[in-house]
Amino acid sequence: MNTPSGSTGETMLAVAALAAVQLTRGRSPEEMNLMAAFFTTLGDGIAVIAAGQAVDELRKSSVNSIDNTSAMS
Repeated sequence: MNTPSGSTGETMLAVAALAAVQLTRGRSPEEMNLMAAFFTTLGDGIAVIAAGQAVDELRKSSVNSIDNTSAMS
């Protein structure tokens, strides 16, 4: 999907880079490492949830497809 300012991916990348700069301003290397680990874990958790939802949707569409085929026979 394109937005007036460019593609969504490009916009998200720019926003993430700006957020990183703001979040790390004035922080020690130890604090930045902890923040990086936290956000990596957060991102991984979101990815696992998204993958689980995608699998659920595939299962539902598979079952619906099988049910519709059986009903048509």
